[in-house]
Amino acid sequence: MMLSLPWITQLLFIAMRLSSLILFSPIQVIRQLPVVTRLMLIFCFSFLLIGYAPAPTATDYLALRCLAEFTNGLVLNLCLFAFFCIYHAAGQLIDNQSGFNSIVFFNPHDSTQESFNATLLSMLALLLFFFSHGHLWLFKGLAYSFLVIPPGTLTLFDGLNPVIQLFGFMFGMSFILASPLIIILLSVDLSTTLFTKTMPQINPYFFSLPIKLILSLTLMASLLPYLSSFSDTMLIHNMQVWQGFMQ
Repeated sequence: MMLSLPWITQLLFIAMRLSSLILFSPIQVIRQLPVVTRLMLIFCFSFLLIGYAPAPTATDYLALRCLAEFTNGLVLNLCLFAFFCIYHAAGQLIDNQSGFNSIVFFNPHDSTQESFNATLLSMLALLLFFFSHGHLWLFKGLAYSFLVIPPGTLTLFDGLNPVIQLFGFMFGMSFILASPLIIILLSVDLSTTLFTKTMPQINPYFFSLPIKLILSLTLMASLLPYLSSFSDTMLIHNMQVWQGFMQ
């Protein structure tokens, strides 16, 4: 393979699109890698994908075209963020109702505090992503994106409507995932309120807290068999949205 200016430019455009997907990846395992390792992954994947991407039609305004490629990668990265945010938001909704929001874990990598069920569902989302072959879908989607959006080209998409619809879908599906637990835990709160009316000396919060904690863990365990099919549906929808971004 002979090095030439068009080939190097094409490799640079591909690396810029991949950089926004890998450097800002929602996959925590990738995000925790050292920066040098992530840069090596970017250029390794760029070498693998350069055979699928057409040659850039123009190489002028190189800085602007690199910025356009970085922007394309950020927009496509929204679909990955939406998949993982569905589980994280559902976990936060469950924590707010079950009382687990009083138990937080410190994330030293992001310097943030995360609740119990949100952390648990985020870890399950990562396992389900690889179990559902989401990484293979991701590579296929990247190869397809270079065919639809040639390197060095900025696609403005269909305005902000797809992004708004994607985030609306994300919050809707997170509520659907958490709604069975929320409804049952609300019933426990209602029953506890009626019970404490007859015994005012009992604190309803401390009386219902252990019940809701045990019940939420039991209900979470009962949801596990259904998460695989739910994850497949979410991945298919997000890939369809990804394809819609590139139309």
